[in-house]
Amino acid sequence: MPSLQVFRRAYMQGYGYDHGPWRYRIFPEHELRAQILKRCTSNISSDGGSFSASLQPHISSANEDRSLIMDLSLPNGVWNLTCVFDGHGGHETADYLVAELPSFLMAGLLPTAANLEGVSDVLTRAIHDVDEAIKRDFLEIFPEEVDEIATMSDATVKARVNDQSSGGLNHRKALRCLRGSTILLALVDPTKKHLWVLNLGDGVAVLGSRPDASSQWNASILSDNHNGNNPAEADRIKQQHPGEPECIFDDRVLGNLAVTRAVGDHAFKLPRIYTEKIFLNVEPGFRVPAAIEYFIPRNLSPPYVSNLASVRYVNLHAQSGCDYFILMCSDGLVDLYTDDPDRAESLTSLVQKWVGIVGDVVRDDIQEAMMRLIRHALGAEDIASVSCMLTVDMPVAYMDDTTIILQVL
Repeated sequence: MPSLQVFRRAYMQGYGYDHGPWRYRIFPEHELRAQILKRCTSNISSDGGSFSASLQPHISSANEDRSLIMDLSLPNGVWNLTCVFDGHGGHETADYLVAELPSFLMAGLLPTAANLEGVSDVLTRAIHDVDEAIKRDFLEIFPEEVDEIATMSDATVKARVNDQSSGGLNHRKALRCLRGSTILLALVDPTKKHLWVLNLGDGVAVLGSRPDASSQWNASILSDNHNGNNPAEADRIKQQHPGEPECIFDDRVLGNLAVTRAVGDHAFKLPRIYTEKIFLNVEPGFRVPAAIEYFIPRNLSPPYVSNLASVRYVNLHAQSGCDYFILMCSDGLVDLYTDDPDRAESLTSLVQKWVGIVGDVVRDDIQEAMMRLIRHALGAEDIASVSCMLTVDMPVAYMDDTTIILQVL
């Protein structure tokens, strides 16, 4: 017999101003797992050692996160690559990274794979090069000098960039230039002794480790917070743009963009005329053109957003017998806790909690480990809270796209 459907109403705020109350459905405990899985997209590596899951339960909101789990075959063996791409403004830049970043990495690793000391530089260079490729593709559409672009008519710009009727190549190039994406990347060499973790933006990468099976898991954060709310990042941008008090405004780049480092987002990297004359004429383009027009006057000395990634190296055999796994997530996972005043805690404390939840089962059942983490993030044992996060009937999104990768090392 099907279970009786029970509905409640909750006051909560999404990406809007109306707090409700909003209707949501209560699921019985025995149905919750299936309901979570129903709303997740997932992928597992061929060896079962890496697993990704992505969640955006709001029925009218497309998930802009992307993930990648793949092997890179090089002369010295097979390298394991896992990535989380947190797209913002749209999915086009993240899609481009899924398709193209591996080839940039392969090109860099082929001549240097045997030289482990050069791998970190290869990774940062690949991110720089893929971002430059996005910009170069766009500028090939508009090779004119800045002064010439300033005199172009809107009709001329639109005819050139909005070419969907003839295949849309120029439109796609423009979209991935004005959209953006953060990056989390983990690379493991064929010996499984060496790990590199790269981040660009505000995703979180955590290494879980324990000296032996009878010990507790420890958590080490392997990522930097490239966000305007990080004083170090805000100070860096202010030092690069002296005399521009609004280069960081309201903890955002030019008062608009939360992340300080990303691929794409060339409205924050190119002279303002490209945004005024071209990006704002891309149709469809920016979702809220008025928000873009608002920050254009602050764009005085670009670039403001960087494509310089942070890289950490870990020697996985520095201590023999250790167990390791890595957890990478888009900032949506963090937001599920920090957006709730009753659950907010320091990131250090939070990642230790995650590692404890995942660690006991990740080596035996990586999919179960993922399910436990997602369930905890949505409300843990509070059936009503979990049900609400899965089904609340709001007109706008009420949670950020959330993507997680677990990898046993």
